[in-house]
Amino acid sequence: MGNIQRKDYDATENPEIKNPDWMSLVPDGKSLSDLSIPGTSKSTWLDGWDINQRQSWNLTSQYEAGIRFVDITLHLRRKKLSVFPDTTCSHFFNAVLKDTINFLRRYSKEAILIRVSDVCSNIDTSKQFAQLMIRDIQDAGLSWFWKAPAIPTLGQVRGKIIILQNFDGPVIGIPYKNLIVTDDEYVPTIFDIGHKWASVKRNLTEAQNSEGNKMYLTFTSGCSLGAYPYSVAREINYKLYSFLENLKKEKNRWGIIAMDFPGSYLVQRIIYSN
Repeated sequence: MGNIQRKDYDATENPEIKNPDWMSLVPDGKSLSDLSIPGTSKSTWLDGWDINQRQSWNLTSQYEAGIRFVDITLHLRRKKLSVFPDTTCSHFFNAVLKDTINFLRRYSKEAILIRVSDVCSNIDTSKQFAQLMIRDIQDAGLSWFWKAPAIPTLGQVRGKIIILQNFDGPVIGIPYKNLIVTDDEYVPTIFDIGHKWASVKRNLTEAQNSEGNKMYLTFTSGCSLGAYPYSVAREINYKLYSFLENLKKEKNRWGIIAMDFPGSYLVQRIIYSN
């Protein structure tokens, strides 16, 4: 994979530039659905074989770079919600919340969206999963969370976490099914990356032309045995950066863009679209 740091792609541990408080410049009345929000896919997949690794920055570094959407997959382990995959068997969801809240303590005008998914969702475990999720949120402090299903304005959620709920149970945030999502992650070979880019561009264009009452989420990531995540990211991130650069003189609404190995200038370019 290499220790590469480009404007659009970064496989090093530290972002080249940081944007820790960019939301402080956005008006309170702006709806989250009307923003361009940089995010990461499989946000905690930092280790493992090349086919598994999706990011090189830890959560705090992602937040400091300007990332405001993270993608967290959980499963039940020892009656706790464990981050998946977890090579150490000790990284639990409450640690994710702790890192996020510590960042929000320092930058109280920011807001963090977290997509939470249950990797082993089934009728036997879904109830326990939801109960443990509610327990972790209560233990972290309810005041840190947006608890309604409606899409808020930024002013309503400054200093808060917004859960995008991709699991069964009582509503504790915005239902993930309410978003307009493109997440066709399977890229058979590196020769199919062009098809992936066409899908990404299509959803971005739809978000750009929408009325702003729906939240869009575009995953730029792709993976298979014939196209490892870093190979897809190197090409897609370059295309995305070029696409956004060509439109940089305009204000555009792109929705959430969730990326693998984003470069900090690519993150900044998404921020500057607001």
